[in-house]
Amino acid sequence: MGEGQWQTPGRLVQRLNVLDDLVMGAVNTRDSDLLAELLEEMADTVKKAGTKLPSEPVVLSDLIVPDPRTPLDEVADWLQESRTDDGLIPG
Repeated sequence: MGEGQWQTPGRLVQRLNVLDDLVMGAVNTRDSDLLAELLEEMADTVKKAGTKLPSEPVVLSDLIVPDPRTPLDEVADWLQESRTDDGLIPG
C-alpha cells in the first residue's frame, strides 16, 4: 500500500482471500476500475482491523496489498511472477 507494515488478526485472512479472488477475476477480465475498487477495499480492511507496525525494524511480510492506483498490468505481472493460484494473499 505504500503505508508501511500492518499486523492483521488471523480472522481477517478469510475476508482478504475473498477479495483476493475478486482481484484475480478483475485482472483476468482486464477491469481496471474494479481492480482499483477491490484494492482500496483490501487496504481499508487491513487499516480498520490491523495494527500499524513501527517503521523499524522491517520484518518479512506474509502478504502485500498493492496501492489502489497500481496499474492493472503491474498487478497482473505480480500474479504471474508468484506462479501460484493463491493470488496476492497466500492461502
